[in-house]
Amino acid sequence: MALLLTKVLTDPATAVPAAVEGRRALWPVLLLSVATAFSGACFALRWNAAPTIIQGLEASGQLKGMPEADLADQIQQAQRLKLVTSIAGGLVLPSLMVLGIALVLLLLAWLLGKKGTFNSFFTAAAVGTLPLTLSRLLYGLVALVQPSLSESRAQTLLPSSLASVFHAQSPKLMRLLTSLDFFSLWSALLMGVGFATVVGLRRRQGLLVGAALFLAAVGVFGIGIPGLSGGGR
Repeated sequence: MALLLTKVLTDPATAVPAAVEGRRALWPVLLLSVATAFSGACFALRWNAAPTIIQGLEASGQLKGMPEADLADQIQQAQRLKLVTSIAGGLVLPSLMVLGIALVLLLLAWLLGKKGTFNSFFTAAAVGTLPLTLSRLLYGLVALVQPSLSESRAQTLLPSSLASVFHAQSPKLMRLLTSLDFFSLWSALLMGVGFATVVGLRRRQGLLVGAALFLAAVGVFGIGIPGLSGGGR
């Protein structure tokens, strides 16, 4: 099983169809969950909460006259909360993400007039997340060797997106640059190959589907959501 999952990254043309046809969904989802929890925990352990807490207290007017012991206690509590929520979110959210992607693939197949079982689409989505698993493991390792990390540094810690090349003042633009990520594109293309396996498309058509999925994700998470949030310019 481990060899097959490794081959998904090194030889996707043969390994992705084999994994999808063999319904190998459990391990990819588990690996993604563990890797996400690991990366979140590593960031939380190196996160410097002081600037965020102090800024929040200043904005609310609570910082003036606050004893240093109380300030230190709030910073420590924030760091502990960050660690707990990062691990919990990492263990739960990846499964929901794979489920959502599977539903998108199922809808896409219906729109194209193709057929496939939900289990097959779920497997295609799960197998396609292996590059994301790799990126999160690398992210966690990079975070661990840092003496201290800030929230802004989180976006460029692993230089795999355009955010690590181009630095923008606008939070919305930074989020767009962050969404243009190599590992995300790699993952989407693998999902496209898996989708092609399920519905009987050619591999080239599957890659086009994967590219379309990537662009759709960039549109939603890089442009749409920041636009609706109303924050930053």
